[in-house]
Order: sequence, then C-alpha cells, then structure tokens
Amino acid sequence: MQYLHAIARISSALVLCDGGGKGSGKVLKELCASLRAQGASLFVKHYSGEGQAFTLQTLGRWRSSNHKHPRDNDLKAALTKNEALPDGWFDRLNAREPLFSADGPILSRLRVPNILVIPLFLKGALSAFLVAWELKREVDAPREDYFFSAVQSLLELWLTKVSLDHRLTCVLDFLPYPTLVMDLNGVIRAWNKSMVEISGLNKKDVTGKGDYCHAVPFYGKQIPTVPNLILNPDPQGEARYLEFRRQGRDAYVLSFCPALPGGGAYITCKASLVFDVNNRLWGAIQTLQDVTRERRMEKTLHQSENMYRLIADFAGIGIMLFRKDEILYYNERLSKFTGMAKEFTFNGFVEWVFHEDRTKVLQTLEALLSRRQEEASFEFRAGPPKNLSHYRCNTHVVEYEDQPTVHLILDDITKQKELDEKARLNELRMYHEDRLIALGTMAAGIAHELNQPLNTIQVVAEGLLFGKENAWPLNTDALYEKLEMVSRQVSRMAGVIQNIRNFAREDREQRLEEVDVSRAVENVFSMIGRQLEIHSVEVKKELIHDLPRISADLNRLEQVIMNLVVNARQALDTHHTGPKKLWVRTYENQGSVSIEVGDNANGIPENLLVKIFDPFFTTKAVGKGTGLGLTISKSIIAEIGGCIEVFNNEMGGATFIVSVPGARSIR
Repeated sequence: MQYLHAIARISSALVLCDGGGKGSGKVLKELCASLRAQGASLFVKHYSGEGQAFTLQTLGRWRSSNHKHPRDNDLKAALTKNEALPDGWFDRLNAREPLFSADGPILSRLRVPNILVIPLFLKGALSAFLVAWELKREVDAPREDYFFSAVQSLLELWLTKVSLDHRLTCVLDFLPYPTLVMDLNGVIRAWNKSMVEISGLNKKDVTGKGDYCHAVPFYGKQIPTVPNLILNPDPQGEARYLEFRRQGRDAYVLSFCPALPGGGAYITCKASLVFDVNNRLWGAIQTLQDVTRERRMEKTLHQSENMYRLIADFAGIGIMLFRKDEILYYNERLSKFTGMAKEFTFNGFVEWVFHEDRTKVLQTLEALLSRRQEEASFEFRAGPPKNLSHYRCNTHVVEYEDQPTVHLILDDITKQKELDEKARLNELRMYHEDRLIALGTMAAGIAHELNQPLNTIQVVAEGLLFGKENAWPLNTDALYEKLEMVSRQVSRMAGVIQNIRNFAREDREQRLEEVDVSRAVENVFSMIGRQLEIHSVEVKKELIHDLPRISADLNRLEQVIMNLVVNARQALDTHHTGPKKLWVRTYENQGSVSIEVGDNANGIPENLLVKIFDPFFTTKAVGKGTGLGLTISKSIIAEIGGCIEVFNNEMGGATFIVSVPGARSIR
C-alpha cells in the first residue's frame, strides 16, 4: 500500500513540475522517501551535432543534507563510459531494465554502498537516466521491482511532456515576431527570443509570473495588456489603445508603447484565445509587430503629399501609385505618355502596353502587389503598333494605409534605344572591317589557293584542244577522268570562295548556333593555309572532331581564329630567323572547349602582356596594324561566355588559348 501512496505523491509532484528544473527536486525527494534513498539525480542525454556523441545534462537532483557524495560529474562519467559499469549493464539498460547494484568498483569510486539506475525511453530510444543511491531495500523484492517499473513509466510520460514543451519553445523561438503565451490566471508561460530582443526581459525574469511585469518594458508600468483583456474584457482598459478590434476569438490592436527604446514605438498586436482538449478556455497567445517605420512613413507621406504632387508634375518622368486595380495617384507626364488625359484607368494603362510585352508587365506588377517581390526594374514597348516607344519602369512596394502599394516610375528611353542600336551597328561594322583587313592580309594566299586548281583545269583543257587539233582518237574513259578532275578542282575553288564570302559577309546581328570548333579551324586554314606555306611556316594541327559543340556565331569565331593565326604568322615573319613553327590544338578542359594557337617567335614582353587586349594597342610597326584585332576578338568571345588567355611558351613565342563553355554546360 505504501508504494501506491508513493506513486500518488510522485504523480502529484510531477504535475507541478515544469521540466526546466523547477519542481524536479520535489519529485526526486518524494522518490527518495519512497525508496528510503539518500539522494537521486535525473540526467537527460544531450546530443551535439548530427553524430551519436552525447553528454548528460542534469534535469534535477536531490540529496539529504548530510551527503555530499556522489557528485553529479562522477555519476555522468560512470553512465557515459561503458567500462565504469558492471559487465552487461549497458545492454540491460538498453533493454529498459532497471538495475540495482550493491557491489563492484563503481561503488567505491562513487563512495556509496549501493546504486539504482532506471533507464528512461522516448519513442523507443534511451534518452535519460534516474540514479538513486544508498537505498534501504525491502525484503519483498518483486513489489519493489513493480514500483521501479511504475516510476519508470511515470517519468517517461513526464519526459514526453517535457520534450513536447521543448519543441514548442523551439517553434516559438523560430517565429520572427515577438510572441508570448499566457494562461487563464495571467501567468506568462512562454516568452520567445524575439520577445526577449524587443523587451530586454529574459525568459527567466518573466515566465511563471502573473503580476503584469511583462508590460513594464512596453508601457513603463504594470498594467493589463491585450492577452489579459481578451481573457478578462475591460472596456476601460481597451480604451487605452489607439485601436482595439475584436473578431471572434481574436483581437487586433494598435498601440503606442512609450517605454520602448528610441522614444517609443507603434506596435500592432494580434491575440487569440487558447483552448484545452476539452475545449475549455486555457489562456491566450499574442504576437507583436513593430510598425513604427510604416506609421512614420505614412505621416511623412501625408505631410509631403502636396509638395510631391507639385514636383512630380514638373518631372520628365511618369509617376503612378496604385494597389490592386485602384490608382491612387498619377502625374501629368504619365497621362501624356499613355494618351489618357481625360480618364486615366489601370485597365487603360495595361491596354496601352504593346501586346507582346503585356503578359510580362502584368506578371511583374502582380508579384509586387502580392509581396513576392519588393522591387523590380524592367523595360517594355507601348503606344501605337506602327510607332512604338520604349520605356524603362522602376517599381518598389511601400506600405500605404496599411496595404501594399506599388510606386511606379516610367521613363521614355526611345532615343536611348536608337543610340544603342546605332552603337551596336557601329560595333558590327567594326567587326566586319576587321574581317576585311584580315582578308586583305591573306589575299596572296587566297590567290595561290585559287591559282593551283585553275592551273590544273587549264592543263586539262589545253591537252584536250591539242588532241583535237592533231586528230587524236577520243578515249571516252580518259575524257571522263579528266572531266572528273576538272569537277574536283571547281568544287575546291567553290569551297574556298564560299568560305571567303561567309567570312566577309556583313552581320546585322549575331546568329548563335552549335559550332564544331575543329571545323571552324579547318575553315580558316582552307582560306589561309597556302599563305602560311608561302611564308615557310610549318603548321601542326591537333584537332579533335568529337568535342562538345559550343553556342557561337561561326563567322565571328572564325574571325577570332583568323586574327590569332595571322598575328602568329606576322610575328614569325618579323622576329624569327630559324624554322617557323605554328600550332593549333582543340581540346576539352573542365566543361569548356579550348582552341590553342601558339608560335615559336619572340613572344610578348612581360610588361606588355596586361595591355595586349587594350583598344589601339599594337606592337607592330606604324601602318601595319590597327590595334583592334585582339580587342575585337576578346569582345566576341566574351559575348558567348568565354575568355582568351595569353602567355609566353617554352618555345620562345606566344600562346593564346580561347576557352568557351560547351553547349551542354550553357544549358
């Protein structure tokens, strides 16, 4: 019967224990009285990080006044080191078996005659230990074992509640808004981190108290706050607030809190009633939000509204303030842009936008109004389809009358667009002129490339005419063979001419396609290869034809390769007296496709390497170069996401490496 009374006393103590240490000593005192033990400690596992390593933290302790041993640190060391416990104890504890020992080395270390360890489990995992020592055990061991098991179950139920409370605390601390929980008696039960930050009151200074002390950091005195008022309605107390609106079980309040730092702050509160499992009123929860900035912005907006209207009307940009489908303000410039001088409407503004850009504009404005975006900058076309104008729009969201409102600024950039287009065409013209210069440089090589097949055709034609004049018999097979030779030479010339036409073509825009860089190199050498032979340059090509394609304009890529090869040939002609060597390699390197062009000339002085890509910089003699070839090449490669590197190689010359992401990498 005594064990039943003991269980009742322990249960009553557990009901009053909050799990944070308060009240746990009384639980352990009742337990020790029932076990006739001299002391007890309750330890909970505390894991660090994601591994299995843990330490033990003391959740509660009690010991008689004349006992100093064992110390908690000694008990923790014994429970976390397998070798400190008798053989098999860890396995039995993991099997949820309470263990009692009256002998062994552990007792001498702890300086106690006996020890009881009860394992406690949460969701099937060993999570805590109850340790008691110096027990005076009953003769009836089975009844005592039943008592141990009952205590174990009670403490596990209590630990489950403690775990739930801890998780609730973590959730509340995660919330960005200051939050408190109050019970029906006005006692604060939860006070999250955000509330600590705004009030300066620590949790331990306010939780468990119900004397309105939580109001002091906000109002400078102890008065009922919103949770108190929805639990115990008081019209006079509600009248102290700027706004107090009830809606079912909730209350929405605007308050000025004079005691907060910075001369006080405007705070919006939402409080809601909390009910228990029986749907009985248990307490209330409240969240706060500092709206001082918004209130001051609203006040400033009202004060400066007239001045803003005057300034905006004289501005050269269109201005509009709107929310949902309601336009709050627009200036005269915007009405002139849209042609809606008499009646300006949001639907009219949308219809004014060119139909191809309308969806993009609407999606952006909807994202702003729903607060998925706070600001946005974009361009669109608007006006009559045959005379479209270009506009740049800058928008951001502001709080106006406690609602998200979009502030829109519109600028006509049609003239700027026209200037940009002229600049783009000038750049393309510069690219084209650079290609023509390259063609002029390799003119002799092209002539040689065409002369060779022409000579072959001439020899075949003159042979046939000579045979006719001398009445040679006509051999059909020989004739077809010579005609096939002529056809091959014509195809060869046609290929060279087509490559030259493609290379010299003036581009109006960049045409991106999937390009084989090795093919681009071959195309260049079909135009310039003979020229290199004429200049006695030994060419070594190491081309891989199954490399990933790159996204590029073929003509522009060939222009870059042409510039690098021609520069190498000119350097070999000018600065080299021995065997002239030039090499071109293609390969893949970490997701990029590279083209390497190198020579064994005299290289580039170290102090000039950093200037080599600067506009109008050249190491050639006056009149021999524009200084734009490498600048244009770098610009072309940068446009497709690549880069050009240069260094002096071991052969004494210079090496250029063009690297461009593969088409798969781009996707």
